[in-house]
Amino acid sequence: MLSISIVIVSYNSERFLKKNLDSLINQKRKFKKIVVVDNNSSDNSVNIIKSFKDVRIISLSKNSGYSAAVNMGIERSGSDIVVIANPDVYFAPDFAALTVEKFKNNEKLDILSPLILRFEEGIVDSAGQYKSLSLFPVEKGFGRELKKIKIEETEIFSVCGAVTVFKRESLQKLIIGKEYYDESFFLFWEDFDIGWRANLFKMKIKFFPDIVAYHYRSGTMKKNFITKLSFSLGRPSEIKFHLIKNRYMTLIKNFRLKEDWFHIPFILIKDIVWVGMLTLSSPKIIIKFYKFPFFFRESYKKRKIIKENE
Repeated sequence: MLSISIVIVSYNSERFLKKNLDSLINQKRKFKKIVVVDNNSSDNSVNIIKSFKDVRIISLSKNSGYSAAVNMGIERSGSDIVVIANPDVYFAPDFAALTVEKFKNNEKLDILSPLILRFEEGIVDSAGQYKSLSLFPVEKGFGRELKKIKIEETEIFSVCGAVTVFKRESLQKLIIGKEYYDESFFLFWEDFDIGWRANLFKMKIKFFPDIVAYHYRSGTMKKNFITKLSFSLGRPSEIKFHLIKNRYMTLIKNFRLKEDWFHIPFILIKDIVWVGMLTLSSPKIIIKFYKFPFFFRESYKKRKIIKENE
């Protein structure tokens, strides 16, 4: 029988943790381990996590970033199937049981995407990811009413980071150095990056609409370029720095001229607007650009490792 564990990364998540952990404890098929990595929260998150006796907590002394925290959790999860999820998610009671069933019945399946709905009933958050012409991640069905769109079991490009499910054997093949998720990212873009790498390794990534989770994702944000750009512009300058840095680290590692050359005009147009607006809204981040050469060199090294394993 396949075993399944889940890793949650928490940072000042007290608002969501009880509902999140209740939904995990009360699954029809029990998780082998529920691991919560807390990134040095300053709110009541740690006390809430500790109140669940069946939950294992890794309490960090500093905020190590999302990717590093996920990697620590994966190492402690010890199961055949590993779910990576955000704390602002709760799960249908049959989530674990159906997930195990899909992997049992699909031996070549490497990565699974559930149907992720918003907290508001009937609104889609993600039915899997695809890459846009400008090579940004796009969530299928984002912000649309479930009853108004057709969704079906299908292969997809990558999986929304709110809930991603891996076969452990496949995760082991995705390691670069000693990292599953790229710890240079800190946060943002890591889901698209690892999904793109899985595509380069010819892994099978599928979306299953009967496996359901629910995600908050900043309330009722609608899907269009203006609202998403406005959301980005409202973030702190440190976050904007990671958004820009991680965008280009992802491209350096995964872009292949032979396959992706036709995306170049769309990348140039989109990025002139996107990077320009982020930079103009927070001129301080220009000072941080001196760090780019280091990160980009690291990404180039990882690119070479990826290419060797394609």
